[in-house]
Amino acid sequence: MEEIFETDREMDLDCKRAKMIFRNILLLITVFFSSSVFSVETTPDLEMASANLSLPNSNNSKVKYEAIYSARIKVTELLPEAETVSATQSTPESDPAPEVADADLSAPNLQNHEVEPESFFADVIKKSETVLAPDASPAEVPSSVPQSDAAIVPDVVENTASHLRTIKASLALQKIELFRTSVKETTQEKGIFSRMFSSDINPIDVELLDEMRKFTEKYASLPQTDEVFYLMALVHERMSNYQAAALDWNMLKVMYPYSSLVTQANKQLKELTGDQLSKFTPLLDKISLRTESLDGDMDHRTGAFLAFLGTFREESFAPAITAECVSFLVRNETFSDEDVIENAIAHQAMLIDSDIALYRFTKLLALYPVSHFRADSLLSMADIQRKKLKNYNKAQQTFAELIDKHPDTSEAKLGYESLAIMYNVNMRDYPNAIKTYKAIIARYNDDPVVLRGMFVLEKIYETKTHQLDQAIDTYLKLSEVFETGKEGMKALLAAERLAVNSVRNWEVAIGINKRIMLRAPNTEDAVKALYANANITDKKLGDKNKAKVMYQDFIKTYPKHSLSKDAQKRITALTKS
Repeated sequence: MEEIFETDREMDLDCKRAKMIFRNILLLITVFFSSSVFSVETTPDLEMASANLSLPNSNNSKVKYEAIYSARIKVTELLPEAETVSATQSTPESDPAPEVADADLSAPNLQNHEVEPESFFADVIKKSETVLAPDASPAEVPSSVPQSDAAIVPDVVENTASHLRTIKASLALQKIELFRTSVKETTQEKGIFSRMFSSDINPIDVELLDEMRKFTEKYASLPQTDEVFYLMALVHERMSNYQAAALDWNMLKVMYPYSSLVTQANKQLKELTGDQLSKFTPLLDKISLRTESLDGDMDHRTGAFLAFLGTFREESFAPAITAECVSFLVRNETFSDEDVIENAIAHQAMLIDSDIALYRFTKLLALYPVSHFRADSLLSMADIQRKKLKNYNKAQQTFAELIDKHPDTSEAKLGYESLAIMYNVNMRDYPNAIKTYKAIIARYNDDPVVLRGMFVLEKIYETKTHQLDQAIDTYLKLSEVFETGKEGMKALLAAERLAVNSVRNWEVAIGINKRIMLRAPNTEDAVKALYANANITDKKLGDKNKAKVMYQDFIKTYPKHSLSKDAQKRITALTKS
């Protein structure tokens, strides 16, 4: 009887082993045919086979299709890890011209049959047999989980992911070789007439750039990716996009400072600076100096460099800078201040398209609630709405939001002034312009923005609303705010002219002249003010006796001044009368 039971037990284990072998072969087929290498989805027949598979006496270890599908999902989640090759971890960046060890990137290629499927499947079958060996202890697996499910699926997933990583690593190097060959074979030598009557852009160039850009986003950590940046620069150069070519070579220097291609990149940059980009020599020199002062890992160097480029306002470089920033956000892993890059993209977009710039600033505000670029984003958006889109109502709302939410920033001060200018110049809404300028004067005291605001406010009063008394008051307030310096004196002189020529308020004019004499005694302005008061008293107020005394004081104080002769003539005339 014991022999019968032992025979049944062995038969049951044989069935389990056969089932697990078949099941894992199905799993491998599912994983491989759903990977990026083949891009083939699992067929319904295969799903049905894996779901309905059942061998005699194997109900307790039956694996449902859901378990296999879960394993497939796990493998798919591991695929991004295969994007990065371990070779970069073993080669310190500080070593000159790092190379990747052959052992790390000599991955087999399934398409060339360098991996034998039989041997790969045999490894898994061997693992299955080991799990289901007669002497395996059931106590090692929880009773609620079938032994086969707990043991074999993670093992298969790990094994498959490892092979996929090596396959993708091998494909990366093959892609670089493909790029190198394609760029070389598609380079066209153009004569004079060919250059005159043909376009600089070929479809293959656009396709190659797109493929190479995607490659740099996936495999930036591969040292060999430095060549892809170099090849991108060559394609941009033959497309006459010299700004993009220059940026590609500089990106190579920033990301791969110890690459053997850096010397050649510097040579190419020097040729561009001396020829096609000669007018941008100062800018390119600044870029070159910045590339030499960066530190940190690859992402930090790149992030700092792109943030620096984002401060440029050169329209011809804007598309290339934007493309590099967008690409960096895709591949970035360690640079935490991504709002810096978004801000750079948005400002470069202002040079390209207003709607795109608005979207980028809106995106920054939505995704980075504590970014210190929020005030700058609102100010930039309001400027776009005002200057580019002429949407003054929307700009008014954005300026108001900036001033309300970020009142103590320099952007709020600029927003105040821009809002006042918009009311005055664009909308001709003079009451709101006056109100805004008064708010600026009250808030910012003796800041230069107050000086500008007061002068504009006076002009509004004088030429727009014709409130001349308010214009004079504005000049007098300006002279009080700026007690020293030329600005205050200019305000007093302007107020005096307005009082005499426009308002004809003689008492006010005399008072302003007295301020001038107190502010700058013994100056030409003070001399003219003293004489002007005597003249007003004489001819406008008709107080002859007082005027005569004032003329006499003038001659006594400034006997050698040319106006003393005029004063003496008036004294003679007043005496005769």
